[in-house]
Amino acid sequence: MNILIIGVSGFIGQHLYHALSQCGYNVTGCSRHEVHNIKWQSFSFNQSAKDWERQLKSIDIVINAAGIYQESDAQDFLQAHDLGPKKLFEVCTRLGIKVIQISAIGAEVENPKTDFLISKRNADQFLLESDRPNIVLYPGIVLGERGRSTRQLCMLARVPLMPLVFGRNKKLPLISVYQLTEHIIKIIQHWPKTKQAIVLIAREESMEQLLNNMKSWMGLGKGYFISIPKQLINIGFKLLPGLSLGLFNKQSIELLSEYSNRSYSPISNTTASDSLIKHSASAPFKKALKLKMLFYVNLIALGIIWIVSGISSLISFEQSRELITSIGINGLLGDSIIIGAAIGDILLGIFLWHPGLRRYVIYTQIAVMLIYSLIISISLPVFWLHPFAPIIKNLAMLVMALYLLTEETE
Repeated sequence: MNILIIGVSGFIGQHLYHALSQCGYNVTGCSRHEVHNIKWQSFSFNQSAKDWERQLKSIDIVINAAGIYQESDAQDFLQAHDLGPKKLFEVCTRLGIKVIQISAIGAEVENPKTDFLISKRNADQFLLESDRPNIVLYPGIVLGERGRSTRQLCMLARVPLMPLVFGRNKKLPLISVYQLTEHIIKIIQHWPKTKQAIVLIAREESMEQLLNNMKSWMGLGKGYFISIPKQLINIGFKLLPGLSLGLFNKQSIELLSEYSNRSYSPISNTTASDSLIKHSASAPFKKALKLKMLFYVNLIALGIIWIVSGISSLISFEQSRELITSIGINGLLGDSIIIGAAIGDILLGIFLWHPGLRRYVIYTQIAVMLIYSLIISISLPVFWLHPFAPIIKNLAMLVMALYLLTEETE
C-alpha cells in the first residue's frame, strides 16, 4: 500500500512516517522543506490540481498532517488549513484516494473560537461532504518529544513551584503521539466503510497529574504547586493582553479552560502522560529544554531590570537630576528627559514580554544601552571606574539582549 503524508517535516508527520514504514507500508513524505533520511517530495498548497494529480499517481491513502500554529508573511491559516487542503481533497476524491485529515480538537464544534480552528473546520467539513469513506481526526493536545506543547509543559514542570493557572483538578484533553499513531495504523488496517469524524483523547488527567509525570519523564524530583486565582489571571491579561511565556498566553488559557468543561470519550484507558513516560526522554531533548528554560529566565530577568531601572529613576528623582545636571542639562528640559527616559525604560521592560513586539523591543533596548553608554563615556568617563560599575553592567545586559534576540529569531 502506498501512503503519502503531507506535512512530514512536522512533529506528527515525522512520527507517522517512521511508524508506518516500520509496518511495511511504502510511505512518501511531502513538506515545503527537505527532510533527510526519508523518501521525500516537495509540495505547496499553492500548487495546481494537475500538479497534485502527478504527485498522487499510484497513491492509495493521503494523510494530511500539515498545519501552522501562527500566521506569517509566508503562510496564513486560510491557505494552509482551508483553501490548500480543499484543493488536495478535491483531487483525491476524483482519483478515488482515501484521505485521513488530522485536524485539531476544538474544530469539531459548530462555531470554533479561533481563526486557527475555523480554518481547520472549513477543510474538515469539505472533506466530510464527500460520499467517500474519508476520516477526520480531532486529536487533543499531542504529547511527544518534538511537540511544541510538550516542550512548553516540560519547561513548566521544571519550575520548583509550578503554577496551576486554571484549577487544580480540571481535566485536559491529551493524547500521546504513540497513541495517535497506533490509532491511525488501526484505521489503515481496518478502513471503515463510511466516513468518520473522531475526537481522539486518552483517559483524562489533571494538570497536576500531567506535570508530575512530565517531571518523572525528565528524571526530576517531586514538584510543588501553587494555584493562581482566575481573577488574578484575568487582571493580568487585561493589563498585558499580549503577555506570552511559552504555553502561558491568553488564548491557550481560554481554550484549555473551555476544553476542560467538555465531555469526551477516551480512546484509551491509559493517560497520555503515562503512555509518554514508557518511552524515556532523550538526552538531546533534555538539554534543549535546559537551554530554552534559560531563554525564559533571561527574558523575565531582563524585563525586570528595565522596569526597576525606570521606577528607581523616578523614586530617586533628585539623584537622577544631579546626574543629568552633571552632563550639562538642567531645568525643565532635564526633568522632562528624566521622566521620559524612566517611562521609556518601564515600557521597554513590559513590552519585552509581548511576543509580537519582542524583537523590536530588543533592538530598541540595545540601541538605548549603547547610546546611554556613549553619552556617559564622553561626559562622565569616571563612571567606568565607579565602585558599583553601572557602565560595565551594561555589557552583561547587552549580552542578555543579544542572546534573546538570537533565540527569538530562531
